[in-house]
Amino acid sequence: MPSTADGPASGAGLPLPKSLGWTDRVLAPERLDEGLDEFGNRVTGKWMPKGIDQELWERIRGATIDGYLGTQSKVLKDFTRACVYTRDYRDLDDLRRILTVLRELGVHGWIDYKRDCDTARGLYGRGALYWYSPPGTVAIDVPSWSVGREMDRESAAVPAAAVAAGGTDDPRRTGRCPKCGAGHGEGCQGGPLGGVHPERLEAGHISFSDVSGCSQALRRG
Repeated sequence: MPSTADGPASGAGLPLPKSLGWTDRVLAPERLDEGLDEFGNRVTGKWMPKGIDQELWERIRGATIDGYLGTQSKVLKDFTRACVYTRDYRDLDDLRRILTVLRELGVHGWIDYKRDCDTARGLYGRGALYWYSPPGTVAIDVPSWSVGREMDRESAAVPAAAVAAGGTDDPRRTGRCPKCGAGHGEGCQGGPLGGVHPERLEAGHISFSDVSGCSQALRRG
């Protein structure tokens, strides 16, 4: 087996996993990040295949370098999860093209999609997803509950509400969380549901019980 400065390596020259953490990141030949969407969010995002192994990662790695996938890819040191980045979460044709290549490379299970803006907001867990693809398909479906989508709607409503309120700082009119004070476009610190306090949903007239498919597991983020 070949060696690196860090010890034994795989056939692709990757150090064997030592601990959790991101071990390898590769860029496509042309890495062009787009701008902002109508809500002021960065439009980049990533497909997140799970349950992969070192051999599959090496195929993903090579396809990224050769320009067949997205803008860049990275993998955990135990090779169980990777991120394959895309230019624009709104471009379903490009997302499906990348998804098709991942299926051809051997990713057979569920593949979740998350926007970079939602990671920056501190959103994690099932409620933080924006798209997903069922096993063995190239279908792109919408989760039954997406905190990021709700925050986008909240953000869009804030300017009109602030004007109607005459510039008031009332959290129920400005979109600011009544519990922790997080502003619109920001995740709640320590909030359930992947980063949102129940009080914030209630301020927007959204109840947990009104959210279709929102299980107890989702509420814990």
